[in-house]
Amino acid sequence: IAMLVAVPVGLMSAVYLSEYAGPKLRFVAKPLLEVLAGIPTIVYGFFALITVGPFLRDLSAQISGLATGNYVSFIEAQSVLTAGLVMAIMLIPFVSSLSDDIITSVPTSLRDGSLGLGATRSETIKRVILPAALPGIVSAVLLTASRAIGETMIVVLAAGVAANLTLNPFEPMTTITVKIVAQLTGDLEFNTPQTLVAFALGMTLFVITLSLNVYALYIVRKYKEQYE
Repeated sequence: IAMLVAVPVGLMSAVYLSEYAGPKLRFVAKPLLEVLAGIPTIVYGFFALITVGPFLRDLSAQISGLATGNYVSFIEAQSVLTAGLVMAIMLIPFVSSLSDDIITSVPTSLRDGSLGLGATRSETIKRVILPAALPGIVSAVLLTASRAIGETMIVVLAAGVAANLTLNPFEPMTTITVKIVAQLTGDLEFNTPQTLVAFALGMTLFVITLSLNVYALYIVRKYKEQYE
């Protein structure tokens, strides 16, 4: 959910900042994105718990009441949807900042050549700039996904700690990182089953994030174009 929201919004904002925004707007917006990227995740977690979760719950109750006459919320305050939306807010600055730097690094000669051949600015972006920057954008998306997979505080506050395996985004759920925290809470010996389970989950998470990072580097090196 977080990636489905963060990638389109972040990519479109990066295109706007790099290709359409004026110098003054870029001078203000770029540092603001960097500040948003540096906000502690616990702040996003409180925002999800206090604001976004109750808002979605009340909104779903209103929709249910208008449709059936029974004001019963079908979205819980702590749910996967709440965590996904708030995590998307956290990830948008990462996607936008990384993609903006990658799009800006595309040589100006490619833009000038496309515009000189009669293409519009939008056609130049779609057919020249984005294909040239695609390897870097894919790498930025995969690195952002690795960042999302390792998130803990937003999930534990927004989605709960219920060990629930379901495809319903309206129900509470937990993640590997939250389960590791739960398993290691308390005074446990090293060889207890709870500790060993936490180490197994940590190794699984490490393998997943390492695979994503290696694949991102592979994409960059395979499709990277050399410009004079």
